[in-house]
Amino acid sequence: MKKWSDIEMVEAVARQDVAMMERFYRDSKSYFRNHAGAFFLHDDQLDDIFQEAMVHLWREIETRRIVVCDGVLCRQVEGQAVPMTSNLYTFLLAIAKRKHWEQLRKDSRLQLTDEPAVLDALDRNRMSDDDTEVKELQETREGIVADAVLGMSDRCRQILTLFYYEQRTLDEILALRSENTSKVGLKTSKYKCMQRLREQVKERFARLHLSI
Repeated sequence: MKKWSDIEMVEAVARQDVAMMERFYRDSKSYFRNHAGAFFLHDDQLDDIFQEAMVHLWREIETRRIVVCDGVLCRQVEGQAVPMTSNLYTFLLAIAKRKHWEQLRKDSRLQLTDEPAVLDALDRNRMSDDDTEVKELQETREGIVADAVLGMSDRCRQILTLFYYEQRTLDEILALRSENTSKVGLKTSKYKCMQRLREQVKERFARLHLSI
């Protein structure tokens, strides 16, 4: 079976070529399932995450945010066509990672404050829930944390996800992660990962002149 290029796939979606669109969908799902294990911890999440990310990618192409310019795959950024540095499949995976973390952020409200001085600022000086400016500031802070977590190693991202977002016990995490062989080692890894996250968040807050 012929392997279609990203450019051919984008052009096929743009002209609503049903056969190629179905092929693109199948190939994307196969790639996603083969590469998603490092980012998403539970198989029962994968189909929903894939569908949401695929719809987003499809809209990017149909609305011509992703286009072919002079034989190069580009994405419209602030009105300019910028050559893409990733292929469509890795771009799909990036969309899925971001959407997954956005959902985790909404579900958990980033309850990381049991670790000293992590993000007390998320709840500090909060005004009425109806205050738009405060909500925007809150979302900015939470977005910084989500992006920082996304940029961490697979090991740290998984440990922090399991412990803080899914509220798993250390014993449960040990059962899920064969890489960790002892509770002491796991606690050490969690502490080091949390330290890295704290440092990155503080640095990013400082750049935007946000208080900690």
